[in-house]
Amino acid sequence: MPHYEINVAKEGHHFFATHERSISTRSKAKLVYDKLVEAFPKNEGYDISITYWETVGETIQPKKLI
Repeated sequence: MPHYEINVAKEGHHFFATHERSISTRSKAKLVYDKLVEAFPKNEGYDISITYWETVGETIQPKKLI
Protein backbone atom coordinates (compact mmCIF):
# COMPACT_ATOMS: atom_id res chain seq x y z
CA MET A 1 0.00 0.00 0.00
CA PRO A 2 1.39 3.43 -0.87
CA HIS A 3 2.22 5.61 2.09
CA TYR A 4 4.12 8.69 3.21
CA GLU A 5 6.92 8.57 5.74
CA ILE A 6 7.96 11.71 7.59
CA ASN A 7 11.42 11.75 9.14
CA VAL A 8 12.59 14.22 11.75
CA ALA A 9 16.32 14.73 12.32
CA LYS A 10 17.99 16.79 15.04
CA GLU A 11 21.37 18.30 14.12
CA GLY A 12 21.82 15.74 11.33
CA HIS A 13 20.90 12.66 13.39
CA HIS A 14 17.72 10.62 13.20
CA PHE A 15 15.22 11.71 15.86
CA PHE A 16 12.07 9.82 14.82
CA ALA A 17 9.93 8.77 11.86
CA THR A 18 6.27 8.02 11.29
CA HIS A 19 5.13 4.45 10.72
CA GLU A 20 4.03 3.25 7.29
CA ARG A 21 0.44 2.77 8.50
CA SER A 22 0.21 6.33 9.80
CA ILE A 23 -0.05 8.43 6.64
CA SER A 24 -1.67 7.07 3.49
CA THR A 25 -2.94 10.26 1.81
CA ARG A 26 -1.31 13.44 0.54
CA SER A 27 -3.70 15.59 2.60
CA LYS A 28 -2.81 13.78 5.82
CA ALA A 29 0.90 14.08 4.98
CA LYS A 30 0.45 17.85 4.65
CA LEU A 31 -1.48 18.06 7.94
CA VAL A 32 1.11 16.04 9.89
CA TYR A 33 4.03 17.87 8.25
CA ASP A 34 2.57 21.27 9.17
CA LYS A 35 2.15 20.21 12.81
CA LEU A 36 5.68 18.78 12.98
CA VAL A 37 7.20 21.96 11.52
CA GLU A 38 5.54 23.91 14.35
CA ALA A 39 6.71 21.45 17.01
CA PHE A 40 10.25 20.97 15.65
CA PRO A 41 11.51 24.28 14.21
CA LYS A 42 14.47 24.45 11.87
CA ASN A 43 16.10 27.20 13.99
CA GLU A 44 16.37 24.66 16.83
CA GLY A 45 18.32 22.23 14.65
CA TYR A 46 15.48 20.09 13.31
CA ASP A 47 15.09 18.98 9.70
CA ILE A 48 11.91 17.32 8.42
CA SER A 49 11.68 15.29 5.22
CA ILE A 50 8.86 13.41 3.52
CA THR A 51 9.18 10.28 1.38
CA TYR A 52 6.37 8.80 -0.68
CA TRP A 53 6.62 4.99 -0.86
CA GLU A 54 4.93 2.55 -3.20
CA THR A 55 5.26 -1.12 -2.37
CA VAL A 56 4.39 -4.19 -4.38
CA GLY A 57 3.75 -7.62 -2.98
CA GLU A 58 2.30 -10.95 -4.00
CA THR A 59 0.76 -13.67 -1.87
CA ILE A 60 2.18 -17.02 -2.92
CA GLN A 61 1.43 -20.60 -2.03
CA PRO A 62 4.21 -22.32 -0.03
CA LYS A 63 4.27 -25.12 -2.64
CA LYS A 64 5.63 -22.60 -5.16
CA LEU A 65 8.73 -22.12 -3.02
CA ILE A 66 9.85 -25.70 -3.59
